[in-house]
Amino acid sequence: MANKGRHHVGPVKKGESIKTSRIVYLCISAVYFLVVVGATAYSLTAYQDQLPQVQLIQSEKGHVPKDCLLPGPEGMLLNTVERQEGPWGKRYVIKQLKVFSYQELPDGDMFVYEAVSNENPIVAGSTAGFLYDGMEVRIS
Repeated sequence: MANKGRHHVGPVKKGESIKTSRIVYLCISAVYFLVVVGATAYSLTAYQDQLPQVQLIQSEKGHVPKDCLLPGPEGMLLNTVERQEGPWGKRYVIKQLKVFSYQELPDGDMFVYEAVSNENPIVAGSTAGFLYDGMEVRIS
């Protein structure tokens, strides 16, 4: 038999290749598990702390404070918060209502027709300078 050199690798036996593939799959599974655990920990801690905080009120027969109506590109807007199912539990998302019909009341509040049928709570204040439709927030 000819000398094939010191680094020659002969044919791989069937048992060795199965063992090697098991180790590779086990390592890939462990890395995937660690990524999922890390993403979950981040989502439940640091990510939640970075979200803007909002204070909520409930409209009483369409009566809302004047500060809740905000100017928008096509008229006035009313920010509400909708609770949704997220990948790691409940999440709260801003939904902006376009306000077409509103009237100032003698007590300084506003009557907003769209708020009469709205079931979501209304944003009374926020730590963010600007809220937009679809923005995720946390409740104070």
